[in-house]
Amino acid sequence: MSIKEISFASANGRDMVRAWAYSPLGTPRAIIQLIHGFGEHSRRYLHMIGKYLEAGFVVYADDHIGHGKTGFDSNTMGEPHSVDYMTYLLDERALHDIAVADYPDIPYFIFGHSWGSMLARGYAAHYGDDIAGLMLCGLVSQMKGCDIELNDPDFKAAFEADPYTPAGEWFEKTFIGMTERFEDVASPSDWIAKDSRVVQDHGSDPFNTFNVTIQLVWDLVQLYGFIENEEWAKKVPSNIPVYLISGDQDPCGNYGEGLYHVANLLANSGNKVSVKAYSGYRHEIHNEPDLRDEVEQGLVEFVNGVLLD
Repeated sequence: MSIKEISFASANGRDMVRAWAYSPLGTPRAIIQLIHGFGEHSRRYLHMIGKYLEAGFVVYADDHIGHGKTGFDSNTMGEPHSVDYMTYLLDERALHDIAVADYPDIPYFIFGHSWGSMLARGYAAHYGDDIAGLMLCGLVSQMKGCDIELNDPDFKAAFEADPYTPAGEWFEKTFIGMTERFEDVASPSDWIAKDSRVVQDHGSDPFNTFNVTIQLVWDLVQLYGFIENEEWAKKVPSNIPVYLISGDQDPCGNYGEGLYHVANLLANSGNKVSVKAYSGYRHEIHNEPDLRDEVEQGLVEFVNGVLLD
């Protein structure tokens, strides 16, 4: 394995995006562009990246504006200075261009988790022509808080007044009720994983624990509005096979119902869709110690299946 550090100018006109290319031994068989979630960073996926490398895939991953190494280096953690959600998609497009320039003759796949799955869905609608397969994990659909805030005039007024102020109550409203179905709740982040060690690890990571601006939450909610309907699905090229996975106790996907909602949107638009709901698990199925190998094996098998078609 080799690791190459990459920097490129963000579409926000201010920051340099930090990214990495992870190369396997030998000649890669596919490119995986990995898109991380809201309030985290790409190196939380090193276990998964290792499985991709073992399978012969090269992985490209960045830290979004306002996140991870990108936010840390520019002293802008939680403050993306975006125009709108297209800023993030343009940054992913820039990383795509770097990846396919490095490896122009092999199939290109996208994996996205949580907000990353939202960005992947948006990306596929805008730039899906060369995507060989789409993997969506920890799917965000029919999420209670996003549905509420999408049409909240007070949220819009707060955003228009000053998008750079701390999100405060708007963050809380967007992520309302995330633990309401769980017993013995020890922290507001218990929806992240069933294993408390994963929750604690998430909370102790300095690249995960930062305040966010109204702008960042607004971008998330507006992207949610774009991808949660038939018009979005019609914009996704129908030749892209899609693998959708979530825990059936994940509030981001309405406890499994959102998973099938998105699957049906895509299937009705002609995409070949496969779905896996992991019973009893919550949001970060790929980080649960007793499940992650199975989750990652399913992802590798999906890519291999597409490569064999």
